[in-house]
Amino acid sequence: MMRARSDQEFVERVGRAATPQADLYDVFRAGSKMFEQPTIRRTLRIACASVKSIAGCTVAAAYVAEGDHLARYSGRTSRRLDLLVEARAGRDGVLESGTVWRYALFFRGTGRVRGAFVLQAEVEPSREEMFLLGALAEPTGAALATAELIGRERRETHELRRLGEAQAGSNRTMAATIVRLNMHQQIRDSIVTAAGTSGAEAQIVETVSAITRRSIVLQDSFGNERAYIGSGDSPAPSDLRAPPATRLARAAPTSGWQPTPIRSGEETLGVIGIYDPDDDRSDDDRFAVEFAGAMIAVELANRRRVAEVEIRLGRDLADELVTGGDVVDAFARAESLHFDLSGHHRVAVVSWEHPTPNGVDIGAAVRHVLAAVRVPALISRRDDAVLVVFADGEDLSGLHERLSSSVSSTRGTIGVGGRYTAEDLPRSYAEAARAQKIRAESRRPYGLSNHDDLGLLRILDLSDDGAEVDRFVDEWLGALIAHDRDHHSDLVHTLTVYLDSGGNYDRAADALIIGRSTLRYRLGRIREVSGRDLGDPDARLHLHLAARVRAALHDRGR
Repeated sequence: MMRARSDQEFVERVGRAATPQADLYDVFRAGSKMFEQPTIRRTLRIACASVKSIAGCTVAAAYVAEGDHLARYSGRTSRRLDLLVEARAGRDGVLESGTVWRYALFFRGTGRVRGAFVLQAEVEPSREEMFLLGALAEPTGAALATAELIGRERRETHELRRLGEAQAGSNRTMAATIVRLNMHQQIRDSIVTAAGTSGAEAQIVETVSAITRRSIVLQDSFGNERAYIGSGDSPAPSDLRAPPATRLARAAPTSGWQPTPIRSGEETLGVIGIYDPDDDRSDDDRFAVEFAGAMIAVELANRRRVAEVEIRLGRDLADELVTGGDVVDAFARAESLHFDLSGHHRVAVVSWEHPTPNGVDIGAAVRHVLAAVRVPALISRRDDAVLVVFADGEDLSGLHERLSSSVSSTRGTIGVGGRYTAEDLPRSYAEAARAQKIRAESRRPYGLSNHDDLGLLRILDLSDDGAEVDRFVDEWLGALIAHDRDHHSDLVHTLTVYLDSGGNYDRAADALIIGRSTLRYRLGRIREVSGRDLGDPDARLHLHLAARVRAALHDRGR
C-alpha cells in the first residue's frame, strides 16, 4: 500500500507543468523510480503515466519480450495491430491508422528489444514531446531488462524450491541461491543509492570497487577515463573501447582488465572494466559490474540526449552563419550556447575518407578533438564535409594530426578561411572551401591549408567567376587604387613600370619620363600608402602579379 501511494504521488508530480529542462529531469527521475523495485507491471505503469504526462497520449497496447518475439501484455486484442508492430522490427515509427495518430515506441535494454508501446492520440505530438518520449524509452528498456533478470532469478528459485520438496539434497542448493539473491539485492540497493548521489558515475565505480575489492575503471566511447578506483597492484587501465570488437577479446590477456560494454539500444556509450588477470571473479562480481553498467547507461543516455539538443542547436546556428542568416538573432542564440560570437572568427572545412578505418564518425571525431584541446566551436555538416566555426586566434595547426590519430587515417584535407566578423562568415566559408579544394587537388592532398597562406594560388581557382581574382587585386593594390582616385595621382602606374623594369631606377625613370629623385619620392609614397615592403621578394612578386592581372582585366573591359 505504501509503495502504491508513493508511485501515485510520483505520477502526479510528473504530470505537473514544467520547463523543457525540468521535463528531461522528470524523465530521469521516472527511470530511477523504475529501478527502485523493477517489475514488468510497475515499470510499464510508470512509463504509461509518463507518456500521458509528456504528450497526452494513451497506450493502445503494450508488449513485452518473450524469447525472440513480442507478446501482447495489455490492450484490446487486434491481430492487425500486432502484425503492424511486428513489421516495425524494433524500429520506432508511425503505424497505419484510419483517423487517429498511432506510433510504435520500442524499449531496448542490454542490446535487445524488451517491450513496446502503441501510442495513440488525436494529433501528432510536437517535436519536443517526441524527443522526451524517446528519452523515456531508454530507462524503460533498461528497467524491463532488469525486471526480466530478477524474474528469471525468482523462477530459478521457485524451481529449486519445488525440487527441494522432492529431494532433500536440493536444500543446500536452494539455500545457496537464496543467499545469492539476497546478496544481489544488497548489491542492487548499494548501486541504486550511489546512482542517486551527486557525481553518480564516480560513486557507482567506487561502490562496485568496494563490493568486488578490485580495481574498476569507467571509460567513454573514445577511451577517455571518466572514473577510476585502484585497488592492490593493478596497472593503469588501457584503452578498453569496444570498437573494433576484436579489441575486447585482446584486452584481458594483455592487460588483465576485463571490459563490459555499456550500451543504449545498439549504441555503445562506453565501457566499464574490472581488473581480473586470472579471470576468476565471482558471480556476485559479474552481477555488480553488469548492474552498474545498466545504471550508468541510463545516466549516460540522459546526458547524451541533452548534449544532442545542444549539438543540434549549434549545427543549425553554424549553417545559418555561413549562409548569411540574421546576425542579431545569431548573437542571442550563440549566447545561449555559451559561444562568444563577438570579435573575429574563421571557418574550417574538414573532409575525410569515408568510412574511416576504425569506424569513428569524422564529425564526432572533430567534436571530440576540439573539446580535448579546449577550442570552443560550432560544428555542422555540409555535403560530404564537416563545417567548423571558431574564434580567430585559436591554434588549429595540429588538428589534422589529432584527427588522423582519432580515426586511424591520414587521408583527410582541411581548409581554413580568413578572419571575419559574424556577418562576413559566408566569405570565410567560401575561402575555407577554396583552400580545401586547392589542397585536395595538389600533389600533397592530405593536410591543412590556410587561405591566408595560399598567396597567388588563390587566384588559380575560378569557381567563383573570378571574384577571388578581384579580391586578390584589391588586397594588394586596393589602397593605391583608392589613393590615385582620390588624389588624382599615378602611383599604380609608377609601381607597374618600376616592377616591369626589374626594379632598375634608371630604366623606370626613363620610361616614366621623370627624374630619379621623383621616382624615389613616388616609391616612398607607394610604401607608405600600401604598407608593403618593396624590398621583400614575395611582396614584389604579389604586387607585380596583381598589377599585371589588373591590366589584363582592364584590357577585357572588366
